[in-house]
Amino acid sequence: MAPLGTLIGPMVNARNYKARIAAKFLGLDIETTPEFQMGVDNKTPEYLAKYPAGKVPVFESANGFSLTDSSAIAYYVASKSGSDSPLLGQTPEETGEILQFILFAEADYSPAMAGTIYPLLDYMPMIKPAHQQAEQQLARFLGVLNALLVDRTFLVGERLTIADVVVACDLIMTFKLYLEEADRKQYRNLTRYFKTM
Repeated sequence: MAPLGTLIGPMVNARNYKARIAAKFLGLDIETTPEFQMGVDNKTPEYLAKYPAGKVPVFESANGFSLTDSSAIAYYVASKSGSDSPLLGQTPEETGEILQFILFAEADYSPAMAGTIYPLLDYMPMIKPAHQQAEQQLARFLGVLNALLVDRTFLVGERLTIADVVVACDLIMTFKLYLEEADRKQYRNLTRYFKTM
């Protein structure tokens, strides 16, 4: 089977993992760019001519189709095994829930995570009021997920979906760099979910 296309971006990157996990789960082949250097390769004139926003990762399909958002790429890959893909919704309601969680991760959770963690890593300036607000939002969103997962193994239905792949990948930095042991106990259901994923 020919590769679906090429995922352009650094190999060790939570946003890059989404499509790679979906492809691996579905037995699909995706080429990667292990030599890609974030902050270098995505700033070249050639890259910016094709992808003016400089976003990473980028997916270029074998037929020339391209996408630049990690969750959109993951959803696209999940759809490539057909309409009965195990990672997609089996009903319109499940599809709606999957999209709800993907959009929650992208629009609500990820900005709060970035506003909390990026200043600590010197990726952006530390502005105390903005950082405190981001921490409060992050705690709120972690609490929402924790409460939701009290009696669920997966976010949608009784099986792994692309929503789980996206949300779990977006949780990596929080679990790796921010939540301490006491926090993990506070968010017991979310911690169980993250470890399961």
